[in-house]
Amino acid sequence: MTHTFHQLSPHIHWLSPDSTTDRPVLGVISGRRGSLIVDAGNSPAHAKILLKEIDRCNLPAPLYLFLTHWHWDHVFGAARFSLPTFAHHETVRIVERMSDFDWSDTALDQRVRDGLEIEFCRDMLKAELPDRSKLVIYAPEIAISDQVTVHLGDITCQLIHVGGDHAHDSTVAFVPEDRVMFLGDCIYDDLHHGARRVTTGKLFPLYERLLSFNADYYLPSHHTEPMTRQALAEEHTLMTKIGRTVERLGDDRESVLAALPQALEGPLDADHIEIADAFLAGLRLPEVVSVL
Repeated sequence: MTHTFHQLSPHIHWLSPDSTTDRPVLGVISGRRGSLIVDAGNSPAHAKILLKEIDRCNLPAPLYLFLTHWHWDHVFGAARFSLPTFAHHETVRIVERMSDFDWSDTALDQRVRDGLEIEFCRDMLKAELPDRSKLVIYAPEIAISDQVTVHLGDITCQLIHVGGDHAHDSTVAFVPEDRVMFLGDCIYDDLHHGARRVTTGKLFPLYERLLSFNADYYLPSHHTEPMTRQALAEEHTLMTKIGRTVERLGDDRESVLAALPQALEGPLDADHIEIADAFLAGLRLPEVVSVL
């Protein structure tokens, strides 16, 4: 697995993701007083790579850790940092529950059968951490209800709960001085309740809220490059055209696919069809919050 450590702005660095074992983007927000780490990674080994990069680049020492949401690939490296940790109160609740789970292969397989875990996460977890006998899951200590501002000296970091389809506890980190926002997984679809799904009721207000901030760049956790403001706005427009078509025509896939070329003012491609199917799945199962 390979990672690259990038500097995006004067105070912000990010470690590239790796899909081999579903490692997400990890971030470092550095001020005069010290650094805030965005997400802990999916294992102590993943966390260790970030810490080595912080040392190599002589960045200010980490003071705090922030978890964007509860999913394993964002929290299983937290014990390696052993820092005061911010997270939404639902993230705290779920991670505390996860800390009591049996993480053996047998128990993981059973949770998949019980619908408490999905095959993709189980398989990625086994690949990243073949031996989980010494796994320590570190629960956050500082719970966020809506928003909190962390002062790092010459810059501030706003931790803001935004929710979304992917995880109801999703929380973003915005640095107004650098006009950069770490998104975690908030704009992604829901993978945990059957077919991949998104809902217009959650996704559209989310895009509008994200774009209401004075950000030039957005970092989604499983994108290989940051998104510009224009790119996020264009994605919002595309999702709106497809989602509104599904809303108008309802759970009729054939009619939706027939109508989309006119709505999009161009031919359909595989990505458009996948998005339409996710909105159609959202119609069938619109009110899921969490499996835990």
